Amino acid sequence: MFKICSVCDFEWHTKDGTDCPACNDLNFTAKNIELGSYPGGAFGTNKNSSKLKNWYSAVGLVTLVLVVYALVLS
Repeated sequence: MFKICSVCDFEWHTKDGTDCPACNDLNFTAKNIELGSYPGGAFGTNKNSSKLKNWYSAVGLVTLVLVVYALVLS
């Protein structure tokens, strides 16, 4: 018998327990999501993401310059 978590959509076997192992590992519960205190992190969505956002801006700027440079030379 398999269960599917209503919070993170993870599927696990009932032999592994009654609670979602993915949510338990991350301390990721529906209550934390509602309060906005979940530990997010993909693509600069966590609390300390200012450095990552700066890197994304720098990569975007370099890409823009290279695309404009390629269009001007061609």
